[in-house]
Amino acid sequence: MDFIQLLFEPVYLLVAVIVVLSFLYIFNGKRYTNLPPGPKPLPIIGNIFDVRGKGALYEVALNLRQKYGDLVRLQLGPNSNVVLVMGQEKIFKAAVTMNESFKYRPTNFFVTNYIFNNQGLVFSNGDVHATVRKFTLNALRDFGVGKRSIEGRIQEEAVILSEVLEKLDGKPAYHLDTFKMAVANIIAGIVYGSRFEYNDPTFTDLIHKVDAIFKELSLFLPENFLPILRFLPGSKISKVFGIFKSLEKYAKGRIEEHRETFDPDNIRDFVDLFLKNEGGNGDDAINEANLFRLIVDLFNAGTDTTANTMSWAIIQLIKNPEVQKKCRKEILEVVGTGRSISLDDKKDLPYLQAFLNEVLRYSTIAPQTVPHSVIEDTEFEGYTIPKNSVVIFVLFTMLMDKDKWGDPDNFRPERFLSEKGEFVQDKEHFAPFSLGGRSCVGKFLAKQELFIFLGTLIQRFEFKSPPGSPPPSIRRIQTGITSQPEKYDICAVPY
Repeated sequence: MDFIQLLFEPVYLLVAVIVVLSFLYIFNGKRYTNLPPGPKPLPIIGNIFDVRGKGALYEVALNLRQKYGDLVRLQLGPNSNVVLVMGQEKIFKAAVTMNESFKYRPTNFFVTNYIFNNQGLVFSNGDVHATVRKFTLNALRDFGVGKRSIEGRIQEEAVILSEVLEKLDGKPAYHLDTFKMAVANIIAGIVYGSRFEYNDPTFTDLIHKVDAIFKELSLFLPENFLPILRFLPGSKISKVFGIFKSLEKYAKGRIEEHRETFDPDNIRDFVDLFLKNEGGNGDDAINEANLFRLIVDLFNAGTDTTANTMSWAIIQLIKNPEVQKKCRKEILEVVGTGRSISLDDKKDLPYLQAFLNEVLRYSTIAPQTVPHSVIEDTEFEGYTIPKNSVVIFVLFTMLMDKDKWGDPDNFRPERFLSEKGEFVQDKEHFAPFSLGGRSCVGKFLAKQELFIFLGTLIQRFEFKSPPGSPPPSIRRIQTGITSQPEKYDICAVPY
């Protein structure tokens, strides 16, 4: 056998395995005659060419929507159904009205089994998810979300963040990683009872690993539908799995530190509370394996999204200097410069609240939800969604709905203000944190962080483009789960 034959032998083997698996899927699978509309799938590979290389998932969805409507079915791999749900009416019906049918996470979606294994908060199901979600919501409430204690932590971190920016004295710099450190320190305070220094190499490493997860994970990874591909060199799922294991190793070390000093009569933080409840009340899900995964989930979900929202906000302040002036004028009139902005100021800062909502709407940090699933054949809008289908709610179609918002492509905070200048929030179409039983458990914390962090920054700095540079781009970059702005240096000029 010559060199060329040796080179291609694994490819021939892979093709043979795919063909065999495909026939097994085809002949064992249930045939449906009333599926949602969508492009015709090819044998074995399905609609992979209709999605790969066609842009971000929400862009693929928007293009398909023009031809097939608000409900689109794709087949990825030999026999994996993916249903895209678009538009406020249909998303609300599925996520809220029919939550009991659509509340599940996929179990035949390879990454959910290989990496998450029905543990933690984001990708768990059944009793595990119910127990962990309830515990998390109660713990977040106990450790200050919505209370003075967490407000003080955010205010302190906002001052530290401001001091970091002040040292640059208005020189151009890229601040996304710094924003991530500030936000991650709020999570660290809740979970571990302590914060990190921004120059701590361990902290920097953790931030980079969280960032890598968000950039590498994607619904369209071929390994999700042809799992054997994970054994090929360069597999992204194998890379992400390694990152998760590294993050869990760190979390385990911190948990062991807590065990050594644990006092059930002195609960210091989230980990202590978990240890106090471990194995109690018959809740098998309150165990160390779920604690590892839950901590990783909290840092992953609570860091990248909020920090990216802060970056989008700064970009909009630069592109819309009149908005920046209005925000600061309002803050100075209500708060002044002698104290920190507080949550009590919200009612007196309607324009700042409108600005934050418009950032969340316009930037659409999460253009689509984390994958949902149905565990049985489900009738929806006159179609059958097959059992175990992956279901994606495309939130972009709500947040950028022209019929609702009129001019969604324009950044206009006034859309969240009444004629009297009062803050008004649309609850039907404004769902940046998703909706229904799987909405983000950290949405209240995220809103508090955005209000205090950004309010403090606007109070203390004028944000500008570097001298001679063009305005920042508002093009969305979706390399994985979230939409990020293009990398851009900014000048934070202290007042």
